[in-house]
Amino acid sequence: MSEELIGQKVGGYEVLDVIGRGGMAVVYRAQQVSMNRYVALKVLPRQFVSDDTYIQRFTREVKIISQLEHRNIVPVYDYGQHEGQPYIAMRYMSGGSVDELLAGGALSVEQMVAIIAQIAPALDYAHTKGVLHRDIKPSNVLLADDGGAYLTDFGIARILGESGTNITTQGVVGTPSYMSPEQAQAHEIDARSDIYSLGVMLFEMATGRRPFESDTPYSIAVMQVTQPPPAPRSLNPPISPVIEQVIYNALNKRPAD
Repeated sequence: MSEELIGQKVGGYEVLDVIGRGGMAVVYRAQQVSMNRYVALKVLPRQFVSDDTYIQRFTREVKIISQLEHRNIVPVYDYGQHEGQPYIAMRYMSGGSVDELLAGGALSVEQMVAIIAQIAPALDYAHTKGVLHRDIKPSNVLLADDGGAYLTDFGIARILGESGTNITTQGVVGTPSYMSPEQAQAHEIDARSDIYSLGVMLFEMATGRRPFESDTPYSIAVMQVTQPPPAPRSLNPPISPVIEQVIYNALNKRPAD
C-alpha cells in the first residue's frame, strides 16, 4: 500500500502524507527533523525491491541527478534505504506540477513563457552534460510558490554514449503522449527527442489539450510517427502565429528539421 510509511520515520525524515504516485515510486511529504524543513521523499514500493530493473532505475536516477546542479532542476538532498526500500530525499515543491495547473485549461502567454524560460535552459544544461531526460511532460515540471519551475524525475534518463542492454537504457520507454517519433520507434535518440517532448508540452499549455489523443498508448505512438499535429490556433485562436510556429518547429517529425 502506498500509505504504508505514513507516520513512520525513514532515516532522518518523519513521513506525513502522500503527494504523488508513479509507475515505479511513491512520493511522500516528510519532515526532515535535523533541518526542520519539508522534503519530498521518493520511495520504491516494497513490491519492487526484489526486482533488479526497478532497483537499477532508482540507483541510476541518483547517479544522474548527482551530476546535475542547475537552479531549475529539483535538487536531491539525500539517498538511503529503509528496511530494504531505497529512497531519495528532494526539495519539496509546494506549488504542485504543471499538470495540475493544466487542470484549469490552457495557460496564459505569460505563464507559458515563464515556465519554458526556466525549463528549456535546465534541459539544455542536462544535454550539455550528456543526459537525455526521455520523459519530459507536465507532471515532471514542479512549481514553487514564488513562480519557480523545476525539472524533475530522471528515473528513465539516459547518458549519451552509455552502452547497455537493460530496460533502463534501451528500448521504448517514456510516455507515449509526449514521445518523439524516433523514441516511439525505438530508434537512436539525441537531445532533439527531448525538444520534441517539450514541444508537446508547449502545445498542451497553449491549447489545454495534447496534440495526439487516442484510446491506447500504441495508437498514440503511431500518431506521433505518422500524423501532423492539429493547428494550435484552431484550438485556441488567440495564440499568436509566432508561438504557433515555435510549436510546429519543435514538433517536426524528422530530428533534422
